[in-house]
Amino acid sequence: MTEAPSPAGTQARASRRAGPKSSLLPLTRQLTCPLTLAVLLTGASAFAQPQGLPEVELERLVLNPSGQGSLLLGTGELLPEGSYRLSLLGHYENDPLVLYRGEDDKLGSVVKHRVTGHLAVAYGLSERVEVALQVPVVLLQKGDDLTALGVGKPREGVSLGTPYLTLRFGLLSERNDNPVDLAVGVHAGLPLGSAEALSRENSIRAVPSVMVGKRFGFLRAALDAGVSLRPSATFSGNTDVDDELGNELNLGGVLATTGEGLRGELNVVGRIPFKDGLATVEALAGARLPLTETLEGFAMVGVGFQRSPGTPLFRGLLGVAYGSVPPKCVAGGKHKPEQCPDLDDDSDGVVNRADSCPLQGGRVDAQGCPLKDSDKDGVLDADDRCPTVPGEAALQGCPDSDKDGIEDAADKCPQAAGVAQFQGCPDVDKDGIEDSVDKCPAEAGPKDRQGCPVKDADKDGILDEQDKCPTEAGIPELKGCPAKDSDNDTVADHLDNCPTEAGPADNQGCPAKNKQVVSIGQTGINIKDTVYFDTGKATIQKRSFPLLDQVANLLKSHPEIEKLRIEGHTDNAGKPAANLTLSQRRAEAVRDYLIKKGVASQRLDAKGFGQERPIADNKTAKGRATNRRVDFVNATNEGTQQ
Repeated sequence: MTEAPSPAGTQARASRRAGPKSSLLPLTRQLTCPLTLAVLLTGASAFAQPQGLPEVELERLVLNPSGQGSLLLGTGELLPEGSYRLSLLGHYENDPLVLYRGEDDKLGSVVKHRVTGHLAVAYGLSERVEVALQVPVVLLQKGDDLTALGVGKPREGVSLGTPYLTLRFGLLSERNDNPVDLAVGVHAGLPLGSAEALSRENSIRAVPSVMVGKRFGFLRAALDAGVSLRPSATFSGNTDVDDELGNELNLGGVLATTGEGLRGELNVVGRIPFKDGLATVEALAGARLPLTETLEGFAMVGVGFQRSPGTPLFRGLLGVAYGSVPPKCVAGGKHKPEQCPDLDDDSDGVVNRADSCPLQGGRVDAQGCPLKDSDKDGVLDADDRCPTVPGEAALQGCPDSDKDGIEDAADKCPQAAGVAQFQGCPDVDKDGIEDSVDKCPAEAGPKDRQGCPVKDADKDGILDEQDKCPTEAGIPELKGCPAKDSDNDTVADHLDNCPTEAGPADNQGCPAKNKQVVSIGQTGINIKDTVYFDTGKATIQKRSFPLLDQVANLLKSHPEIEKLRIEGHTDNAGKPAANLTLSQRRAEAVRDYLIKKGVASQRLDAKGFGQERPIADNKTAKGRATNRRVDFVNATNEGTQQ
């Protein structure tokens, strides 16, 4: 809510950079000597604590040492780089510590009158960093004697208060044409004051805050929001007394006038405790008057609206401040361009705040910078989107290494000419598929074939990549290979149950003496009989063994049937779940039988479908018998692309 410290070395640097030594140092010595004397006078008792009083800093008000925008609150505006402000002020408080029991029972004023002197210095380390130090010295405090109530009496003589170091960082600045001034900072209260005078915490007190401000004509408005982090303390130990201090939320607002003459400001500060204690509000009005070019006098009075420790009934402040001389904003004057944003120092028609080259002279359409072509590509820097790299005029000066009309920054393949559709990557065969994902980048092909063309060299209707005999016309059953008849019995080998023995076609190419009850069909193995099981079981009856033996022999002589699915089916008698389980067990029983007969297990799958796929009417006994079946399905080509 206010400012804090800057080391002595920083103060010295401020005097060297921002103004003549002769004007600042004598005043500094005059102010420092009384402070040093006060510290020595209070040093012996600085860390003592009177019986009946907590170790606490009573003062809740922290000033704004830089004075930018407000004497009290931070406004987001920092001191310009190299600028400084040194201030000395007196501060009177009336009834800053009054104890009440209940609503109206006043126990007395532990501190009724308090007079404090403040020495503060602030310095702008850079455009965005400000440091400050403020040191209070309690000169006088008087109050009632409440020792009979167990409340100690604070020291009345000269005592050192809590010194504050302040560090602030500017995030936005209206000087730089930002919409507002925005800064973050922290006051750090050091535990170096006098415990006897209620002027020291038992640890570092931190007050971080965020400050934002904006000018509205001759007025300036600002908000300062932060938290005060401090140890909890009470003064009486009586739960009926409102005397707690601790962590609290600080909210402050200020409205101030601007200009070079008399200025006024109104501050409203609210403090809301996180736990115990009372919320307080103070209103403080102030006036500031320039006495010379570097010296300012100021005064402030305030009223408190709650009887919480550290919030007086009223307070008054009176002081003077000495600071560096602000630059005079006249053409040809001694100042930095950023210090006078509304001037046009290089007379190029662009004011400093909008001039990227405020001391060089340039063009209005080049943000005040002179005409340049740094990369010698024929495109002026003001119009060049890539001013340090030679490029193409058509691309506003940005390079296009592969000359495909797409600038390198947006080109995924800057070293290979490509097309805009693929962000500069090539499509050599112009099939609409980027070469990096095109399996046939030199031959045009459809997307569903990943850019490869449709090829069928032997014209048999089977694509070459699926054709096991791509140079010979064949049939789908043999994956593109031609049919053969090894035993010359007119039955093609892939349909011949006995491909190495001649036999009649009506016996599937096997000798007549070996009657065949199975045959190879388009979808699988057809059987002319039924696989019989014991009722309600998965036990294969012996009468089905010859049939299954033929299935096994057929599979062993036809390796082109790479995968056979054995499907089990039932009628609708019984529960569907039981039928599904039974059909699965029966399919697995047939699979086990074929494996025992020498068929490789990896060629066989078993799948039960229960009553889901009837092929006859389940309302008749004949239909139900038909539905109780085992099918042999050729699954070799299932899932392959045709």
